[in-house]
This record gives sequence, C-alpha cells and structure tokens, in this order.
Amino acid sequence: MRCIFIREESFEVRTNWGWFRLDEGAYRDYLAGKLWICWKPRGLRRAQEESGPLPEPPAPPNVSEEALRLRDEAARRDAYLFLRERFPGVQAEIPCKARMSRLSISELSLSVRSSNCLMRAGADTFGALRDLIRSETGLRAVRNLGSKSEEEIRHCFFSACYYLLTPNEKARYWQEVMDRNA
Repeated sequence: MRCIFIREESFEVRTNWGWFRLDEGAYRDYLAGKLWICWKPRGLRRAQEESGPLPEPPAPPNVSEEALRLRDEAARRDAYLFLRERFPGVQAEIPCKARMSRLSISELSLSVRSSNCLMRAGADTFGALRDLIRSETGLRAVRNLGSKSEEEIRHCFFSACYYLLTPNEKARYWQEVMDRNA
C-alpha cells in the first residue's frame, strides 16, 4: 500500500487496481481494515450487467424449504425480532462463527453504558463476548449491566453475527432452530 497526501481532506491510495482518492474518514477506515477497496474492470462489469442477475445458489444439503422461506423472510425484517416472534420463549442461539472471533465489539453500535460494561468485563471482541454469554453466569455477572442493556447486547450481537453469515449458513441456522424446537 502506498499513500500520498493530496490536501487536507483527500488521500490517494495505491492498490493492485490502481490509485483511489479517499476522504479522511474513509482513509482512516481503510487503515483500520474497516474499508476494503474492491474494483472490477469495466469490461467484466459491463458483461455481468448484460448477462442479467446471477442465478440463485443451490440450496444447501439437509435444509428444508421451510428453512429457506424463514431465511428469506428474516432478510426482509430484523432477524432477531423475527426469531423471537416466530419461536416465542426460545433462547436465541447466537450464530457466531470462528472467523468472526477477532472482530471488535465497536462494530455493534451499542449504547455507551453497554459498551463500557463489556470493555470493563474484558469482552472487547466477538469471540470474548460469545464466551461471556455462554459462560455459567453469563451477562448477568457484569457489574452495572441491567436487563435492558443485556437485551440490547444480545440483540445487536445476534444481528451482527447473523448479517455476517453466508446465505447457505443462514439457511442451515434456520434449519437448526426448527429442529431444536420441533
């Protein structure tokens, strides 16, 4: 990576695809790994536009049509609230995969109180938060964390993890939920 400072609000970044101009906020996100610069050659982009939409990926094995329908319906709504509505009284199993373990909890958009409580408890990554939630005492052991903050953390964490799943992983998740609650 090579960067040249152009003026106060603009930076140019050299990537494998050429030079890109970024404002200061985007440049900071790029350095922190929160912004990826992706580019397709014009010819490839035009060929994809002319060929039409991509075909639907095949359904994963051992997943019912009902699970696919639930996945599609959850995509149109808040997945956490949809799960609570569709399966009332069921404890939501958070679909956190190993590849998500190193993500920072700053990605969750939590309130200041919830974020500070988690930082104080040492749960500053998705993996640490998952371990804290699964522990014997759970989130209740965190000092100054009430029931509203606990619900906010569970909601935000579930939503962030669910959003990072591939479509096939989402379908498998809904199949597991249906199998557990059959």
